[in-house]
Amino acid sequence: MMPEKIRRVVSEGTGCVVMAAVGALTLLCAGGCASGNYQKADAASESLRRASIQIDAENHAIDLALARLDSLVNKPAPDLKPQFKQFSEALDHLVAASDRAEKAAADAHHKSNEYFRNWDKEVAAINFEAVKEQSVSRKTQVSNEFNTVDQRYRENQAVVIPLISYLRDIRTALSTDLTPGGLESVKPLAENAGQNARKVQGALDRLTSDLSASRTQFSSVVLRGPEPEGGVMDVTQTNQERAQSQP
Repeated sequence: MMPEKIRRVVSEGTGCVVMAAVGALTLLCAGGCASGNYQKADAASESLRRASIQIDAENHAIDLALARLDSLVNKPAPDLKPQFKQFSEALDHLVAASDRAEKAAADAHHKSNEYFRNWDKEVAAINFEAVKEQSVSRKTQVSNEFNTVDQRYRENQAVVIPLISYLRDIRTALSTDLTPGGLESVKPLAENAGQNARKVQGALDRLTSDLSASRTQFSSVVLRGPEPEGGVMDVTQTNQERAQSQP
């Protein structure tokens, strides 16, 4: 058994060590644990990059579905089943691409709003009124630009959904009447789908460009000219994302 006096000394010494460790950790966090809001801005910028990639993939998926439908309707093979299967698979791929674009845009919306909320909190801590006013003005400018792009996305996606539904109806009609006569009956429908799709794709092209431009308002990395695919990780991620646009 340890004598009471020695045990008390050891206990007090241990308590001092713990308190010293806690104090050192507190000082460390005070100096280095605080994270700047630019980190949330970078997360928002990255989410916009991913949204741009997914919308571009959705655009390519529309191209593929229309090409397969055109091949089936206007260049039918003796056996119609393989071409119909290709069209059906391309349409399923378009649906999946549209879902990914929707999720990517929702993520960009969430991360951007989180960044703006944190910006408001940090502005409140600024003492000099001139600095505060400048930060508020800048935040208003950036948030307005993002809201414009965000609204444009939702308007475009609202047009993509009816296009997909229209192509699904054509697929349903052909699955019931996969004959030369059935193909002939959907020719005007397929042509109409192509005309509508070209308008949608033009809007998606503009949206992709707008998203790319908007992300520069968030990023702490200054991008000049074409965006470089810097490191190995960036190239790998981009290639994987682009691969999702392939059936």
